Amino acid sequence: MPGSGERGRGVLSPADREYLRGERDLSSVQAERNARARIRERVYDALLDFELLVEHLEDRDRELVFGKRASDADGTEAFDAFVSTLAFLYRGVEETDLDFETVLREGVNLAEAGNDRAATIDYDVTFHALDADHLREKVDSGESLSLPEIAYLYESDDVTRDELADLLGESRADGVEDGRVQAEVTDF
Repeated sequence: MPGSGERGRGVLSPADREYLRGERDLSSVQAERNARARIRERVYDALLDFELLVEHLEDRDRELVFGKRASDADGTEAFDAFVSTLAFLYRGVEETDLDFETVLREGVNLAEAGNDRAATIDYDVTFHALDADHLREKVDSGESLSLPEIAYLYESDDVTRDELADLLGESRADGVEDGRVQAEVTDF
């Protein structure tokens, strides 16, 4: 399977990916506006395409995408893709007047209808602010940190790289400097 830099066009073209990563400069302010508008249109069109995929993509094709390609992906590629997809959709729904729990419930039940069953969804979210002191205490008490908590510490000015390596344990220290915290701590 080609790496993320070698893959073909999805919602984003390879040039779009380079632009969003900051690896490509556009020639003018207008070119940047055009690129951003093109990306927004593609994202919205892709959202609309999911209804078509749910209703008309053959089971065999879906199984080959998820059962074969995603499960054969190296490292955390598929996991990161699914987590990022859900995070993007969660943020998107939150920016509308739709209720995420309702969207989640309907989406799961739409998927389960294909299996001739319905689902009851228990959705509970408790928000808490992230701060370095609280996360240090959490680690000291033997609790695990979630990926967002680790990413917060990685980005925080309140925690040095050495302290972060100590908090995560020596087995995680090698991955702290590469900026790809998720790949190193998925099973933390």
